[in-house]
Amino acid sequence: MTFLCQNEPINEALITAARIAPHQVALVKPSNTQLKVLNAIKAGEKVTAAQIAHRCDLSESWASTLLKTLYQKHYLQRTGGVRQCGGVEFSYLRCR
Repeated sequence: MTFLCQNEPINEALITAARIAPHQVALVKPSNTQLKVLNAIKAGEKVTAAQIAHRCDLSESWASTLLKTLYQKHYLQRTGGVRQCGGVEFSYLRCR
């Protein structure tokens, strides 16, 4: 995800868009913790919140929230499955 590095110059079109709608930037730009989660997922790998919680030293509920947010920002794809103990467990796949 080199396009997310902070040390690279920002595309002029993105700067213009951010100036037009600055309140929208947070909806696209991932936070540092979200970047940590993205970097913990290999390309083509399906993961669950429990796996990410273990890898990134987070609570399972916080990992689930981060994965859902990344899904909503279109960084991840999501599929749902039924847990043996009841409820739904989502699996996430990195898009890029």
